[in-house]
Amino acid sequence: TKFFGVILVTAGLTSTLIGGWAGDRLRERYPSSYFLVSGIGATLAFPFFVAMLFTPFPAAWFLLFVAIFFVFLNTGPSYTALANVSLPRVRASAFALNLLVIHLFGDAAATPTIGFIAGHSNMTVAFLVVSFVMLIAAAAWFYGIKYLARDTARVATATQA
Repeated sequence: TKFFGVILVTAGLTSTLIGGWAGDRLRERYPSSYFLVSGIGATLAFPFFVAMLFTPFPAAWFLLFVAIFFVFLNTGPSYTALANVSLPRVRASAFALNLLVIHLFGDAAATPTIGFIAGHSNMTVAFLVVSFVMLIAAAAWFYGIKYLARDTARVATATQA
C-alpha cells in the first residue's frame, strides 16, 4: 500500500542517516562501532517485527515502522565499514559484490522462501521463520566486532605505503 511505502522511505532514510551518524560518533570510543551499531539495529528490529505480526492494524503500522527503522540502521555503518576495509583499487568491486550478495540472498531468496513456508503453513509462520535472519545478521555483526578495527587499520597502513 501507499502507507507502507511512506513508512519504508521515512524509516529507511532516517535510520540510514542516524546509523551512519551513530557509527561515526561512537568510533573514537569503540573502534568497531560500525558493526556495533549494525548489530544493535538487527537485534532491536527482531522483536518489533515479531510483535507486528501478532498486532492488528492500524497499531501494527507503528511496530512495522520501528522494525524497519532498526533494520536499516546498519546501512550507513556497514557501507562505511566496507569502504574502510577495501583497498582503493578493489573498492568498486567490493561494493558490487556486496550488492550482488545481499540482493541474491536477501531480496531474491526471501520471496520464494516466504512463499514456500506459507504454502506449508501460513503467512504469519512464514514471516516469523524468515525474521530469524535478523538475529543471524546480528550475531554476524557482533562476531565481526573483534576484527573490524584490525582490518580497517591494515587497509589504512597498506594504502599509506
